[in-house]
Amino acid sequence: MRITVSILAILFGLLHMIAAVTQFKSKDPAARGLAIVMFCGGICVTFEAAAHLIGSNPGWMDALACATGCLLICFPAYANGRRAGNLHLSHHIVRGTIAALLVAGFAIW
Repeated sequence: MRITVSILAILFGLLHMIAAVTQFKSKDPAARGLAIVMFCGGICVTFEAAAHLIGSNPGWMDALACATGCLLICFPAYANGRRAGNLHLSHHIVRGTIAALLVAGFAIW
């Protein structure tokens, strides 16, 4: 189960890093700033998942690092949707649920 949680977290982080890279091309400085925060969150989640996969013990430190990365991903995504006037609440609920499940997985496995 540790491998599954770690691979899903790596995919989650990489997906959001790719999404952030697409926002780097924006002419709006607010969108670029939010993209930088999202990219940092993707890096945090990806590196924590790799460390978890290599063999660190599950616990609150892994869960805290994953939660930090997930917050750095979810907040800019929500703020970018509000800023653009194109807020899809169900999309953000699904993203938040996946993030919460990943954090729980890091804490348990």
